[in-house]
Amino acid sequence: MLAQATLPWIVLLPLAGALINGVTGRFTSKKVVTAVALGSVSLAFLFAGINFMELVTQKGAGVADARVEAELYEWFSLHIGQRAIPVRIAFVIDSLSGIMALVVTGIGLLIHIYSLGYMKEDPGFARFLTYLNLFTASMLILILGSSFPVLFVGWEGVGLCSYLLIGFWYKTPEYAAAGRKAFVVNRIGDFGVIFGMLALWVGTQSMEFQGINESVDMLTRPFMLGGVEVGSYATVAAFFLFLGCAGKSAQLPLYVWLPDAMAGPTPVSALIHAATMVTAGVYLCCRLSGVFVLSPTAMATVAVVGALTALLAASVALVQNQMKKILAYSTVSQLGFMFAAVGSGAFAAGFFHVFTHAFFKACLFLGAGAVMHAVHAHGDADVRKLGGMSKHLPTVRWTFLVSCLAIAGVPLFSGFFSKDEILLGALLGTHVHHMGWVTWFVFGSLVLAATMTAFYMFRLYFLTFSGDYRSAAANPEEEAEGGESSHDAHGYDPHPHRPEPAIAWPLRILGVGAVVVGYLGLPHALHLPNLWGDWLHATLASVGGHHGGGEAWIAMAAGTVAMAVGIGVAWQRYANGKGVPGADPEKGVARWMFDAWRIDAAYNRYVVGAMRQLGQFSAAVDRYFVDVILTRVPAGIVRMVGHVTSRAQSGLVYTYGALMVFGVFAVLVWFTSPHPSLEGVAEGNKVTWTARPGAGYEYRWDADGDGEYDGEWSRSQRSLTRTYGPEQFTSYAVHLIGPLKRENTLRIPIDGAKKIVPLSMLSGDWRNPEASTQRPPVIWVEKGTIVLRRNDASTPGLGGEEVTLTPGQRIVLGGVEARFIAQVKTKVEVRNGFGNLRSQTRSLWLKDMTPVKSHAFSNIEAKPLAQMGAHHE
Repeated sequence: MLAQATLPWIVLLPLAGALINGVTGRFTSKKVVTAVALGSVSLAFLFAGINFMELVTQKGAGVADARVEAELYEWFSLHIGQRAIPVRIAFVIDSLSGIMALVVTGIGLLIHIYSLGYMKEDPGFARFLTYLNLFTASMLILILGSSFPVLFVGWEGVGLCSYLLIGFWYKTPEYAAAGRKAFVVNRIGDFGVIFGMLALWVGTQSMEFQGINESVDMLTRPFMLGGVEVGSYATVAAFFLFLGCAGKSAQLPLYVWLPDAMAGPTPVSALIHAATMVTAGVYLCCRLSGVFVLSPTAMATVAVVGALTALLAASVALVQNQMKKILAYSTVSQLGFMFAAVGSGAFAAGFFHVFTHAFFKACLFLGAGAVMHAVHAHGDADVRKLGGMSKHLPTVRWTFLVSCLAIAGVPLFSGFFSKDEILLGALLGTHVHHMGWVTWFVFGSLVLAATMTAFYMFRLYFLTFSGDYRSAAANPEEEAEGGESSHDAHGYDPHPHRPEPAIAWPLRILGVGAVVVGYLGLPHALHLPNLWGDWLHATLASVGGHHGGGEAWIAMAAGTVAMAVGIGVAWQRYANGKGVPGADPEKGVARWMFDAWRIDAAYNRYVVGAMRQLGQFSAAVDRYFVDVILTRVPAGIVRMVGHVTSRAQSGLVYTYGALMVFGVFAVLVWFTSPHPSLEGVAEGNKVTWTARPGAGYEYRWDADGDGEYDGEWSRSQRSLTRTYGPEQFTSYAVHLIGPLKRENTLRIPIDGAKKIVPLSMLSGDWRNPEASTQRPPVIWVEKGTIVLRRNDASTPGLGGEEVTLTPGQRIVLGGVEARFIAQVKTKVEVRNGFGNLRSQTRSLWLKDMTPVKSHAFSNIEAKPLAQMGAHHE
C-alpha cells in the first residue's frame, strides 16, 4: 500500500533534511541548503496528502475507524509482573493525526518558503533552515507516534527546537534569555506529562494510545497514595497531563514563556504559534479525550483555566503597542478558547479552532513580519510608528485584514465557524458534565474575551494600515536609543518596500485559507452538514455542538454581538489614523494590563528570586563548608599532626630511646590488664551474659547488679545465664510503634514519678471521640507494676480510667502499639594472672520477654492487634 509505505517518510524526510543541512550547511551554497530544506518538507507534505486521501477512501468505504499504521521496530519492553509490554517505533495516521499532519507540513512548507525571503541575508541562514526542519520533524513525531514514549520524543524535540529558534540570535542577551525561559518553563510541564504517562501505564497496562483508549474503563478505579484515595486513575492522569499541556500550550500559570518567544525571527513565531508547539497540548487532550471525560473535576478545571487564560491574555493584548507582542497574547488567548472547549467536552470544536487558527494566525504573524521587513524594524514593530501601510503593502494589507476578520469571528470567515462551535460547546457543558455555574462562567468569560479579541485585532489593523505612515518624516540617521522591544526609537525606514514573491505568496495562500477552511464545520443552528464533526466522530470521545436547538442560536448571537461591539469600538477610536497611543501607561489598571498583570514579575520575585537565593546559599555552602571545613580543615589538621610528629624525628639517640621506653611501657600496661568486654543476649526473660576469655582470667558475677557478688572466683564461669523476674528489674519503659513503623521509647522512673506520654508519640487520632478534653495518658511505676491512667487516649479493648500492666504486655495506646519493657543490669569482675582487676557493668532492655500474667489482662497476648484497633500501613 502506497500510503503505508510513505507514512514513515513524512517524519524521516524533514529529519534527514535537518541532518544534512546541519552537517554540510556551512560548507555548501544557499541554493543547496534551500533545496534540501524545502524539498524535504515538500515531499513530507505530499506524503501526508497521500495518506490523508487513503483515510478519505477508507471513510468512503464505510470504515468507521479509518487509519494507516506503519511499524518500524520494537524499541523496548516494559514489565509488570510476568507480563512484558512492548513499546514500538510506529506511526499512525487517523482522523485526528491526519489533519494535524497536513497542518504541520502544509503551513510548515509555507513558512519555509517565506523564510527564503525573510532570512536570506542572515549569516545563519543554513542553521535557521536546519532548525526549522528539525522543528517540523519533532512535531510530526509528536502527532504521528502511536505510543506515549514516541510522542514524548517529539514532545521534547519541539521543546529543544523552541529553545534553539527563540534564542536564534543568541548574541543578544535578551534573546538568549527568552530561549532559556521557554526551555525551563516547559520542563515544568514535562514533569506532568511523565507522571501522567506513568499513571496511564499503571492504570491500563498499555503505552499505546489505541490500547489506552480501549481500556479507559480500568481508569475508574481509585488511585491510592500512602493508603489515602486521591481520586481515580483517570483524574490523576488527567491533572498531570493537563499540567504538561498547560506548559506546552501556554495556559495559566505557565503561559509566561510564549510572549517572550517573540525574540526569535518572525517565521519562528509563526511556526510556534500556528502549526507546531503550542497546539501540541490541545492535540494531546483530544488524543486522550476518553481519559478526560472520565473525570468531571479535571474537565471543569481545564475549562475554567482555559477561560481565565483567554480572558487574561486578551486583556493584556488590549494595551500593547508592538505587533508581535499583541499577536503573542492573542495566541495565548485563543489557546484558552481551545482548552475551554476541551474542558466543556466539545473536543471537536476545540480542535476545529486549532485548524482554523493555524491559517489566520500564521498569516497574521507572517504579515507582521512582512511589515517589519518592509520598514526595517528590528525585533518587533511599534504600531505608534506605523500607519498607512495599506498604500505601501497592499497584498499584506488584504491578507492581514481577512485574518483579522477571521480571528474576530466575522460571519463567513473561518474563525466565525470555529469560535461559534466553542461557544456552543461551552454553553452545552452543563448537559455534558453537569458543571453548573462553571458552564456560565466559562461561557461568559469567552464571550467577553471574544469582544476584546475583535477590539485589539482591529486596533492593531487600523494603527498599522490606515491613516498616514507616521515614520515617513523620520530621519534614519538619528541615533537610536533602543527600547524593550529592540526597535528603533526615532522611527522606521521612511520608504517601505513591497515584499518579494517568497514572502507575498505564502501570505496569499494563508489568506485564502483564513476564509474558506471554516466551511468544513458549518453551524448546527442552520441544520447543514458538519463535515468536521462527522470526520472526527470515531476518534474523539465526545463531539460537541450536535445540539441545534436554542443553545446554538444563543451561541451564534453572542459571538456575533461580541464581534460587532469589538470591531465597532476599534473603528470609532482608531480608524483612519485616529487615536494613536501615546507613551506607555504609568499607573492604574492600564499599567497592570500593560505589565501582563505583573504575573511575570511575581515569578521573578518569588520563584526565580527564591531559586537564586537557594543557589547563593548552595554556593556559600560549597565555598565555606565543602572547601573550608571538609577540605582545608582536615588538610590543616594533617599538616599540624605531621608537624608535631616530625618534631620527634630529631636525630638524637636519647630522644628515640625515651620514645621506645614509653611505647614498651604502654604495651606492657595493656597486656597486663584484663579486658572483660561484657555482652548480653536476651531470649524472653532469660539473658546469657558472656565475658571475654583471656590467659589466666578468673571471673565472678553480680548477676542482678545489687552490688553483692553471687559467688567466688572461677576460671570456668566465663558466661552466666539468668532468668529475671520483676524483683530484678532496674528500670521500666514503654516502647511505642506507630504508623510507618516509627518507634519511640519512653523511660518510666522507678521512684513512682508520673510520666506524661507526649502527643508526638501517638497517632493523629489518639483521642477518645467521646471525650471533650484533650488530656494525654500518664504512666508510672507502683509496687513493681506499671500503672496507666489513660485519660482521654483511645485504648480499644481496655476498660477503666487506670489499668495495671506488667512488662511484656502489649496494648494499643492512642492509636499506636505500646509494648511495656524492663531493663536488667549485671556486673562482672575479671582477675588475670598478674593479680590485676577490672570490672564492667552492662544494662540490657528485655523487649521480647514473656509477659508476666496480670489479673486484669491475663489474656491480652492472645488478642490480635487488629482486633485491638491498631493501625497498620
